[in-house]
Amino acid sequence: MNLHSLIKSGESETLEFKEKFDERTVESAVAFANAKGGMILIGVSNKGIITGVDIGKETLVKWANQISDKTEPQLIPEIEMFEFEGKQVVAVKVPEYPIKPVSVRGRCFKRVNNSNRSMNSQEVAEMHLQSTGMSWDRFPAAGETIEDLDLEKVRNYIRKARAVGRKGFRSLFLKSTRASGLSSGKGFSMKIISGNLG
Repeated sequence: MNLHSLIKSGESETLEFKEKFDERTVESAVAFANAKGGMILIGVSNKGIITGVDIGKETLVKWANQISDKTEPQLIPEIEMFEFEGKQVVAVKVPEYPIKPVSVRGRCFKRVNNSNRSMNSQEVAEMHLQSTGMSWDRFPAAGETIEDLDLEKVRNYIRKARAVGRKGFRSLFLKSTRASGLSSGKGFSMKIISGNLG
């Protein structure tokens, strides 16, 4: 690992500098896990100055345990120590977590450029759905029936989709309404829709 080039490149979406290990370090680990992964260099100021950090016999294990114990699901970072310009610098590597979001003390963070941002409840829900390959579109609208659909809007959407080369929307729509249970016991509704979608 070329620490000099990393430090020279500055903080980014995948790189964070910390002068010491603290709660903010764990927040950065969570933010990286919720994004593309990243690395935290401890012993480097946010201006890229090597300050170094004191490392005891159990320090690295202690830091790894703190990250694991405080995160849900538990993160297991890879931690290495380097000598650089006569000072000790620690690299904490955090891979992207497959099922998101990861939280610390019940709070979720995401990486935005070179900083960590706290996520609101909507962002948390959307990130979870995306990481599991789902979307809000797959959930039925509570309290609504097929009669509540605006057929003119559905027709316009299908026309626009076909215009840009997406095909099979009529059959896809009919299959999805059957699968969702909207058409069960309402054969007349399906007849009306299938006749109007054309």
